[in-house]
Amino acid sequence: MPITTTAILPAPVQINFNYKILNTPVPNYIHSVAASKKSAPKNSGTVTRFKRYFSLNAALVPLGNTGITPPAQTLTAEFIDAEMNFYGAYVIINEQVALTVQDPVMNALADRLGDCLRLTEDQLLRNTLAAGAFLVDCVGGVNGKIVAVIKSFLIGLKLLPGSAGDNKAQASLSCAA
Repeated sequence: MPITTTAILPAPVQINFNYKILNTPVPNYIHSVAASKKSAPKNSGTVTRFKRYFSLNAALVPLGNTGITPPAQTLTAEFIDAEMNFYGAYVIINEQVALTVQDPVMNALADRLGDCLRLTEDQLLRNTLAAGAFLVDCVGGVNGKIVAVIKSFLIGLKLLPGSAGDNKAQASLSCAA
């Protein structure tokens, strides 16, 4: 009688299924670093209006010691409307689970939906940033503030060695906009 070895067993019998679910590799979502998130009040519609003031001209008229009133300037502003869009995904699952809070399939499903949310958010932010101006040409500036902001941004993304404390300027992304 021949000896049965694993070499002569059919392929489905040779496979041992491990019920341990492996981690799914995900990218580093970096585009939300430059985003400014705003919350909208409940039942307030889908359009948010922002207001931005324009800069004043330089005050080049000397006042001297006479106490004269300098020429008046007009403060002007613009309104920018942002319309909110809603995105979503769902998964159809055909598996009976005993306890939904402890089932590894449901936990993995929740992780995948969370990753889908971050991936969607990152790609939408990337597209928005790519559609806007990303380069600031400074003419006659000597304080290096924009350079410090860009350097801090690159350090924050770990694309440049160093720490954010290396810059003397108050580096924040909001002052670059």
